Amino acid sequence: MTTTQLRRRRVRRPPDVKAIAGLLERLDGILGGPTGRMLPRLRDLARDVDRIVPYYDGHMIRVTFYSVAVGMNMKLPREDLLTLEVAALLHDFGKLGVEEATLDKEERLSDEEFAEIQHHAERGYHILSGFSQLSDVAGIIRDHHERFDGTGYPARKHGHDISLLSRIIAVADSYDAMTTSRPYRRRRTHEQAQDELIRQAGRQFDPQVVHHFIDEVGKRKLRTKRRAQRAARSREQFIEFMPMF
Repeated sequence: MTTTQLRRRRVRRPPDVKAIAGLLERLDGILGGPTGRMLPRLRDLARDVDRIVPYYDGHMIRVTFYSVAVGMNMKLPREDLLTLEVAALLHDFGKLGVEEATLDKEERLSDEEFAEIQHHAERGYHILSGFSQLSDVAGIIRDHHERFDGTGYPARKHGHDISLLSRIIAVADSYDAMTTSRPYRRRRTHEQAQDELIRQAGRQFDPQVVHHFIDEVGKRKLRTKRRAQRAARSREQFIEFMPMF
């Protein structure tokens, strides 16, 4: 049986209301707990959200990694980096109320389904803005699908009217979506995704953020590739000189 057939046979789960309520209760406890433990506990919470929201593959953690890496490359103040990390960790919180069948659909979405997915940014804003400590974070999450050219959602904000942290998450989120497999398309390579970011700079994305993303993530990818090549050469040398028995 093919992977596609397995996906089609998989039971579609409705939103788990009990699990969502439990996550909100945990979030309340985290925000009311010791400040020094907040970030590690938020990271654990994000991992659990990833296990509930399709595609169950660590998307929120990877987006956070990319976002913070770009923020550091841009030399943002420590306070902004903290806000960026929290916003990235929770950026898809609003998808908790979206039907899995909609998020996981292989066929073209209906207008109603597309509107439901688009609403997740506002839903996340409304949920998280109820926590006073997350008022700034909630606004960043609401705007992470706005486009630099003003054609995004939910408010069609334009250019620098969109907060810088939202613009960073937008690039990180899109890159990770492009480089991971989805039911409706195959993953792209790093090079293909990078080319798309460049093509959309000034339209979907802030050109400055794209520049810093490619500078930082590209360097990290290159270092990883070189380490893998060195490890492969070491294995070949080991096999070449290994005594024969």
